[in-house]
Formats: sequence, structure tokens, C-alpha cells
Amino acid sequence: MGQFDKKSSGHNNGHRGDNKGGYQAQQVQIPQITLDYTKDNELFNKTAENLANLIDTNSTQMRKFYEYILELNDRAKSESFENILPFVKMLNSKIAYAKSRGHIDNFFVEMLKKCIEQVKNQKDLETFKLFFEAVIGFSKK
Repeated sequence: MGQFDKKSSGHNNGHRGDNKGGYQAQQVQIPQITLDYTKDNELFNKTAENLANLIDTNSTQMRKFYEYILELNDRAKSESFENILPFVKMLNSKIAYAKSRGHIDNFFVEMLKKCIEQVKNQKDLETFKLFFEAVIGFSKK
């Protein structure tokens, strides 16, 4: 088992039970995510698969967040990215809400947070969307 496998992580699988469900949840360690496929040629393959194996959030919840990213990415193609970026950052509040309700686990929270902080332009958002798509694809169990 690798250092990021659920069983060897030493964390409570990222479930809500390890805290009161707030956004400032216990930090879990996830693999490095660099939203640049020229620097990580395994971004949409092994990196996504490794993360998908850690995440214990149901596909319905994952799709809700993915669809929001899809919508923003589509808007970014016809609008100024400066008008889109605040809505990318607003995803943090959606994460906080879903986490407080126990709908998403800590591994999913950390993945989203690490990706959101790297989005600086439309290309980054597109890469985030593609990475998220790959994670969802590998999440089907």
C-alpha cells in the first residue's frame, strides 16, 4: 500500500465523524496536485486515480461540484476571466456548507481546495475541469 492509501493514511477515511463537520476540518494528506499537465504528465491518469481511491464522497455530491466547474468553464470562454474568478473562489463556501452537512469527506475537500488555489486563469480552470473529470471517472467503483 502506498503512503496515500486509505487504509494506511492513519486518518478516519476523511469522514465527518473525525470533527464537527466544519470547513476547518482535520487536514488529511493527499498526493501533490499540480494543475499543469506539462509538469505532471500523469495528472489525468495516476494522479487522478490515486486521489479517486482516497475520496469517499458519493458520486451525486461529486457531480454537483463538477457541474458547477463545468458551468464556470463554459462562461469563461465568452466572459472576462476576471468576472469568473470570484465564482471559482466562491466554491470554497459551497465546500464549507457541504462539509458542515456531512455530504463530502476531508479528502474531497482537500482536493478541491488545492485545485481552487491554483486557478489563476481560464487555462487553469480548464485543466481543473479535466482533472476533476478524470477523478470522477476513476471514482466509479
